[in-house]
Amino acid sequence: MSPTIQLVAVQMRWSVADGRSPEAFAGRMAALLQEACAPLDPRAPALVALPEDVGLLAALAVLPPGLIRQPSMATAMAFALRRRLLPALYRRLRHRVSWARALLLTINPLLAHLYLKTFSRLARAHRVYLVAGSAPLADYDIRGGEVPRALRPRGAAVYNAAALFGPDGRLIGLQPKVALIDLEGPAGLDLSPGTPEAIRVFETEVGRVGIAVCLDAFVPESPVRELLARQGAQILVQPSANPGPWTPEQQADWLRGAWAATVQEGRFAYALNPMMTGALFDLAFYGQSALFARDARLAPEGRGYRDLGPMPGFLAVAATEDGEEILTARVPHPDAPPQ
Repeated sequence: MSPTIQLVAVQMRWSVADGRSPEAFAGRMAALLQEACAPLDPRAPALVALPEDVGLLAALAVLPPGLIRQPSMATAMAFALRRRLLPALYRRLRHRVSWARALLLTINPLLAHLYLKTFSRLARAHRVYLVAGSAPLADYDIRGGEVPRALRPRGAAVYNAAALFGPDGRLIGLQPKVALIDLEGPAGLDLSPGTPEAIRVFETEVGRVGIAVCLDAFVPESPVRELLARQGAQILVQPSANPGPWTPEQQADWLRGAWAATVQEGRFAYALNPMMTGALFDLAFYGQSALFARDARLAPEGRGYRDLGPMPGFLAVAATEDGEEILTARVPHPDAPPQ
């Protein structure tokens, strides 16, 4: 066991241009991971985390190119449906689902293959554990960590699922989001909520990793962080995408998530909260990414969110709520003897 580990939270600023083609998506992700991993010490295991919803760019990439020129999410969805009307209609009638779900099921094998293969290659290339944000993924039979060439959805569910890859590029596991926001609900993307029974902790060289996708790290909205703590998670990863202004009130509310679970309650040794920024069509996203430690001695400089001032437990925090930044910390392994 290495005495230290490396934690990396990637605050990404996205745009629809990142999803203009499969090649553009793969290239953008490769450049981002190169920047994030270049400073890492190959002698210590590393955990890198990307923001929630990065896989939506893979969805754009497998749809007709004219999609990215649409002025809003609603018109983009309508444009995509017109271009995929017959296969979407088939799935809508077969599974008795909404147009949004039918479209996601139609494109999902291509979307999932692009998303999973891209991040599998990048985890292997940089020899890191990689939480690849999240993507709208159907239910697939993936065995042994190898993504098959042909992916076939099992049933009509589509989850906002986070993928964890190992340094060998194998898929360690998928964690569906349980608590959905309105944008993900029936009037939006019409995603399927995950079940608490599917929550699990993953054994890795950096420690036992638990993933709570955005709202899943908050209580009482979701039981996920309690379930992860019961299963012995040592590191909490909270990939997030906040579709609203980063006001002082929002910052204070955000403290109810990974910070409260790690610093205030002491449930986890460390937490990573990578945030998405920028705009996707007419939706703008804001937030300061952060790394947290239960042991306040590891974070003595008194960092904190922009308007709230210094607080305990902040190993690192992004300087802006609307830019792109890489946060890195080298810390004792969760299983290392106390100093």
